Amino acid sequence: MNIKNIAMLALGMILTQLSFAQGEFRIGLKGQANFSWLGGTNKTIENDGVKLGFAYGIMGDYYFKDNYGVSGEILLSTVKNQLNLNAPQAFTKLAPNDTIESLNYEYTIQYLEIPISMKFRTNEIGNITYWSNFGFSPGFALNARASISGALPQAVIDADPTNYKVNDGEGDDFVVSDFDDKVFLFRFPLIIGGGIEYKMAGSTSLQAGIRYSNAFTDVFVKDKTADAKNNYIALSVGVLF
Repeated sequence: MNIKNIAMLALGMILTQLSFAQGEFRIGLKGQANFSWLGGTNKTIENDGVKLGFAYGIMGDYYFKDNYGVSGEILLSTVKNQLNLNAPQAFTKLAPNDTIESLNYEYTIQYLEIPISMKFRTNEIGNITYWSNFGFSPGFALNARASISGALPQAVIDADPTNYKVNDGEGDDFVVSDFDDKVFLFRFPLIIGGGIEYKMAGSTSLQAGIRYSNAFTDVFVKDKTADAKNNYIALSVGVLF
């Protein structure tokens, strides 16, 4: 059983238990847009702008008091970043002293995120409730790929032609399909956010929010020359039942 199935099973068991507990329990669906960048970088790399990703999944709120509760989610999140490497890069199938400089990486990582937070809300004002939350969002990298812009030697391409593919059929833009071994498996960020909930009919309501995800862990594996943390701001919309 893989990480995704284990996490979904665990959250399902938790939500089932909460549904029988005293208090208000609600479940729903959400989607969000992630605007991500690299933070905490060293001199080896530099961030090269904000990139757009996305996420979707399920969410559940359990209010043990009228205005205080616990929120849990399972999200499949796509986080994108772009960076410039300032240090010479060594590739396999090159001579030990042969390195490549001036490479730009645009990489995409898919995470299974499990945000858990304390949630606070106001009393209903008209049909609108205002809320905020604070907590953590442990994530597990499911897959990663990268697009490299720069002059890769033909020896590197010939050594692994299935992995290094020309992105647009010409030029020096290559897609690396297998980037998993360069990315750290675990991501652990602090999350803080807020938003509004609009009551539509009965117990059904529309929810919109904003969230800041500030990672504590490096995005790359430890045997590396680059240090960086991928952070993002997310805009979300969802429906609670």
